[in-house]
Amino acid sequence: MKKYSNIEWNMIKGLRNRIVHDYDGISLKSIWFVLENDLVQLKEDIQRIIDNDKKENKKDENNEG
Repeated sequence: MKKYSNIEWNMIKGLRNRIVHDYDGISLKSIWFVLENDLVQLKEDIQRIIDNDKKENKKDENNEG
């Protein structure tokens, strides 16, 4: 994921691991903070990745023919 280094992949992975493996110890306030402050930006970043990937695939398809 070096191509998209603006996204904090390790933090996302770490949060996922804490939710899955330490759900009793996870702070709901922490989760709520992420939802309110980080999720919208992450969604926008992921959408840009998807859109760029579609454009690149379309270019590749056009170059093959």
